[in-house]
Amino acid sequence: MNCKDFKEIADSYLSDELLVESNHDVLRHLESCPECRAELGARRELRERLRFAVKNAESSRIVAGFAMRAKSELRRQAFSNSSVWSFIGSKSILAGAFAALLVAVMAGILIQNRKAPDVVKTIDLPANVLPNEQPIYEQASYIAARHDAIDDHENCALTHNLEENPISLDKASLIFGKANKNIDTAVMKPLREAFGDKTKLVMAHFCLINGRYFTHVVLEHQGKTVSVLLTKREDVEGPKNSSAAACQANEELRVACFEVGEYSAFVISDLNEAENLTVARMISPSVKKHIEQAGV
Repeated sequence: MNCKDFKEIADSYLSDELLVESNHDVLRHLESCPECRAELGARRELRERLRFAVKNAESSRIVAGFAMRAKSELRRQAFSNSSVWSFIGSKSILAGAFAALLVAVMAGILIQNRKAPDVVKTIDLPANVLPNEQPIYEQASYIAARHDAIDDHENCALTHNLEENPISLDKASLIFGKANKNIDTAVMKPLREAFGDKTKLVMAHFCLINGRYFTHVVLEHQGKTVSVLLTKREDVEGPKNSSAAACQANEELRVACFEVGEYSAFVISDLNEAENLTVARMISPSVKKHIEQAGV
C-alpha cells in the first residue's frame, strides 16, 4: 500500500468498514509512514469534534437505543446468509446493497419497534461466530487505539514530547465528561491500600495524541513509570465491562487492557507482564465504580 491508496480508504478505515486483510495493510503502512499517521490523526480529530458537536446538538438527538438496534439488526441480516458475499464484486454494489438493507432495517424497526439481538464481541469467540468477527482486542479500531495509547505513554509520561499541552482533569470534566474528574483518585486508592508509599502519583491530565483524546494518570510503581490511559471507544457494541487481560508485550513495554462503560482502558509500563497485569486488575473495579457513578 502507498500513500495514495491509504488516503483513498482512510475514512473507511476510521469507520471500521474495511475487510480484515485491508485493515492489516493499513496498519503495516502506518507503521512506516509518519505522514500518513499524521493524516490519520487529523482526520480522526475532525471526526471526533464533529461527532461531539452533533451528539450534543438538541436537534440531532434520536430515540435512545434506536441507533444501536439498527446497527445490530443490519449486521445480523447482512451476515445471516454468507453466500450473499459471493455476488458482491465491486465497491459500488457493496455500498448500494448496504444502503438498501439499512433503509429496510430502519423501516422495520420503526414500524415493529422490535429489539434485534445484540452482537457481543468477546475475547473467546463462540463456535458459530459470524464471518469477519474478531475478538475485541484484535479489531483494527482497538489496535489503533492501543498504538495511540503506547505513543501517549512514550511521548507524554516518559519524554514529555506532546505537540499540544495537556489540560487538567477538572477542565476536561467540564468539556469532555465528568468521568474525568478525580479519576486519579479512583486509580490510586486500591494501589495505595495494597502498596502504601511504594506507589506514587506522578501526574494526571487530559491529553491529545495522534488525534485521539486520553485521560492519562501517570504512576511510579516499584521504581517504574506506569501509565493508566482511558479513551472513548469507537465500538459501542463491545462489552460494557471486561476483565483486565494482557493484550500486548514486547521487549520494552507491556500493555494490559480492559473495558469499562464507554471507555477502553490501557495500563502500560516496562514492568514484567505479571506485575503490569496485576496493576490493571487491582484498579479496574475502582475505575469501573468511578465511571458508573459518573453515569457513563
